[in-house]
Parts: sequence; C-alpha cells; structure tokens
Amino acid sequence: MTSLLTNNSAMTALTTLKSINTQLDATSNRVSTGQRVSNASDNAAYWSIATTVRTDNASLSAVKDSLGLGSSAVDTAYNGLNSILTDMQNLRAKLQTALQPGVDRSKVQTEIAAIQSKMKATADSSNSSGQNWLSVDSSASNTAYQGTQSVVAGFSRDTAGTVTFSKIGVDVNAIKLYDVNASSITTAATAGQVFGTTSLTGTAAFRPGAAVGTAGTADFSGTNEVAFALSLADGSKANIVINKDTMASAAANLAKVTTAEFLDAINNQISADTAATPLAHKVTASLDASGRLTFTTAQTGSGTDAQISIKNINPTTGNTLVDVGFSAVSGVPTVQAGTNYTNMSVATAKVITINDGTGVDTITLDAAAFTALGAAATSAGNTAVNGTDAAAMLNAKLAAAGSTVTAAFADGKLTFTSTSSLPITVDGADVTAFGFTAAQTSPALSAESKGFGTAAGTTAGKGIIDTVDATTSFSISSINISALAGTAGDATLQKIITQVEKALAKVTDAGTKLGANKTQIDGQKSFVDTLMKANDRTIGVLVDADIEEESTKLKALQTQQQLAVQALSIANSASQNVLSLFR
Repeated sequence: MTSLLTNNSAMTALTTLKSINTQLDATSNRVSTGQRVSNASDNAAYWSIATTVRTDNASLSAVKDSLGLGSSAVDTAYNGLNSILTDMQNLRAKLQTALQPGVDRSKVQTEIAAIQSKMKATADSSNSSGQNWLSVDSSASNTAYQGTQSVVAGFSRDTAGTVTFSKIGVDVNAIKLYDVNASSITTAATAGQVFGTTSLTGTAAFRPGAAVGTAGTADFSGTNEVAFALSLADGSKANIVINKDTMASAAANLAKVTTAEFLDAINNQISADTAATPLAHKVTASLDASGRLTFTTAQTGSGTDAQISIKNINPTTGNTLVDVGFSAVSGVPTVQAGTNYTNMSVATAKVITINDGTGVDTITLDAAAFTALGAAATSAGNTAVNGTDAAAMLNAKLAAAGSTVTAAFADGKLTFTSTSSLPITVDGADVTAFGFTAAQTSPALSAESKGFGTAAGTTAGKGIIDTVDATTSFSISSINISALAGTAGDATLQKIITQVEKALAKVTDAGTKLGANKTQIDGQKSFVDTLMKANDRTIGVLVDADIEEESTKLKALQTQQQLAVQALSIANSASQNVLSLFR
C-alpha cells in the first residue's frame, strides 16, 4: 500500500544509508590512520594491551640509551687501561735495562718519569659523560663516588604492576689505577675453601684420555669409589662416599657419570640433615673457574669461623679408591705400642682411654673383665694377663662402647686399628702399662687439605699504580731509581721490577673485567633491541589494519553508498507517482 503519511521504503533506504555511512567512516579512518584500533572505543582490551606494550617499549628505549652510555664509559676506561698497559710494559723494559752494569740510572729515570707522567695524564683524561673509572677520589667526603657503577640493563613489570630494573655492575674499586683517597677501605669477610689439585675432568677418575663419549666422565658401575672426610672447626663432620650404591639415584648412567651428577651426589650426602651428617647447609661442593672440585663454607670469617678440612679415607671393602684431585690413600689409622707388652695384673683395675676420632671411650680392664673371657682365656690368672687375653678384653670393651677401633696382639706388641679414616689417640692413667706413650696418636694417612676464610678488614684505598709497595717503599707512580747504587740498589731494583710485574698482572686483570663488562653490555643491547622489535610486532598484530582488506572494503562501501542514495531517491519519488493519479 502507498501512504502519504508514512514512506516505509524511504525509511528503510535511509536506515541502510546511515549504516553504510557509519561503516564507511570507520573504514576511512582505518585507511587514513593505518590502525583498526585507534582508541579505546574500537576495542578496549586490545587498546589497553597495546598501550601497555608501547609504554614498555618507551622504557626499553631508555634502557637502550643507558646501555649505550654504559658501553661508551666501558670503552673509554678500556682504551685508557690498554694504553697504560703498554706504558707499563715500556716501564718494565726500562727497569730491566737499568739493571745492567754500567747503565746511568739517572738518565733512565728521566724516561721513567716521562712514562709515569703519561700514564697519569691518560688515566685523568679517560672520562666519559663525567665518569672516570681509572682516576678516582674514593674519599668519604666525595659523595658522588660509587665503588660499583651500575648500568641499567633491563626492565620488567610483574603481574602486580611492580617495575624492576636489572643492572650490570662495574667494580670500579677493582680497576681503578689512581685514587686521591689515601685512607683504608673495608673488605668483606670471605668463606673457607678447599680446592682439588687439578680440574675434575683432568683426574684419572674422569678418564681425560678416553675415547669420545666417555672422556670427562667417571665409571662408578664397578668397584671405583671416592671416599673422604669433611670436617669444620665447630666439630661438624661427615664421611662422603661415592660408589655405585650411593651414585645410583644421581646418575643416569653409572658407567658415564658426568661432573654435574658427581657434584649432585656429593651435595646430596652433605645435605642429608641427620645426626650422622651435621654438615647440612654448612658446606657446598662445586667447580671453580679452573674446573677443580671445590668445597666452600657457608660461614665467612677468619680463624675457626670458616675453616674446612678434607681428607681421603679408606674405601669400602672390595672397592678401589680413585682420585678426584685430593690424592688417593691406602692403609688404616693404626697405633702400635712402642714397647713390648709384659704380662700385667688386672686384679687392680687398669685404665686406658681410646679416642676413635668421634669421642673418647674409657676402657677399664679388671678381674671381672678377665672372668668374662671364660674358657677363651689363655692366661693362668688375672694377675698375669698375657697380650692375647688383653687384646680380647679390650675388644670386648670397645665393641660394647660402639667404637670403630679394634685391638690386636702380634710380635709382642699391642696395636689399635680403626675402620674409619679418623685418627686414633690412646691415653689414660695406665697407658704405659699397655706399652703406649701418653696421648700417642696414629700417623696421618694422607696430607690433610685445609681452607680458611678471612675476616672483614681494611685495605689501602689507593689504586693499582699509586699504591705504595711495602717491600720497595715506592708506588708505580713514584718509582725513582736514580739514587739506587751498589748491591743494595740492585736488590731494590729487582724488587721494583717484581712490583711492576705484579701491577701489570693486576692491570691485565682489570682489562679482562672491563672486557667482560663490555661483552655483557653489548649482548644486552642486542637483546633489548630484539625485544623492542618483538613488542612492535605485538602492537601491530593487535591494532594495525590490513590496508589491502580495508581499501577493498572502502571501495565496496562507496558503491553501496551510491546505491543506497539512489534507492532513497526512488523511495522519495513514490509520493509523486500517487499525484499523477489525480491529473
């Protein structure tokens, strides 16, 4: 039906046109901005995520700038250090020349002074962005000085929104060459450490010369065993035994045990927090920079605070002790009487004390102990007990006390041996009646390795070049050989050459530290750059428009818009057609 009051076709066409215009506006906006999510109303979740990532990228950009500044500072210090290293090599050559007979040392000193001046000028000018790490002032009054310079190296945000920055530390105290401050600086206490004599993979146990596939691994599938006693000055001790039984839970292949599995097995035994192994949480096994088996105390300090000792002990019955850098040992702790045993009376009690390394047992031989032998006794009576019966009585008492020590009688002498590696000490009121001397102790089975920590203390605050050496009374920067003459002068000059050699080693080590810092900073710069690009891709996935798709859609919507306008025009002309009926 056609109505003069309501044009349904026109209303429908108008609605369609409005919808098309809305889509056309949105598509035009995407084409012009290149984004399908340009504000929160487009897609609140995507807009929020993209905004957060953009913020992170801004922070990462600042981190990248910081790394660039840090890299520049490290480069500046390294270049200065490298130049000074060359100067010091020249200085050493001049000193060696001055050691030759007939050389005018005052003239050589002129050249040395020039080198010293050049080194100081190089260090003073090694300045980057106001930072100088070679020539410093660590005085307490200089609040700007920092012993460790930190370079911002990373940025992260946790789920709670807390922002943290990771940093790369450059130890200025370890690389400084000159320091205005002449006072002392505090040094931290160190832990006690015991090192093996060679790298773990270089020991026979780890088959350094074996074929590919087995070299560097140990074979614990047979009778090989590592056994040693660890002890601390506070009395904590434990016997560590590594063999096919104890290694089974730590190694995937007992015939090819890796160093990591070996360390795990040791630390598992140390960490067993029982009365038998009170070293738990006090000692850790690891490899040092040279690959040597190392035991380190958790405690730091001097004296007994961080003292550790390690000693090889005898293998379990039937096993073969293998060396892992602390040398293998054989034999058992043994104490033999120095004089022949003579029959003695136990009608009056005879007392001897025996310390098996874990505690002292007081052994009393008396008439009752002799009676307890019963038919096994070979002596006529308790007033003339022979050595065989004395050993039997001692063993009965020792077994009852739970001692690891046993007694034997042979060749006219009593002997005590132990099933552990710990030393035996005999003493007591009647020790001489048994043929022993007071406090007689078994000889050591092997040299005992000990390590000690150091207490917190102070050291000179000067740098490598301006620190005065106690043996020469010179610093590298103040060496003066012009007055050195005669035998005494030659001796002093030799000490100065040694001093320069040591300083060269320290400067070389400082260069190594800076080189490691530079590598770390450059690696972090590369990572941050990669991370920023990844974030840009993330943002693109979330908010960027597909221009090919949007341009095609734009063309289609423009066509639809034209058709909608024509449809609306046709619908609006319908009323004019009704008027023609009245003509």
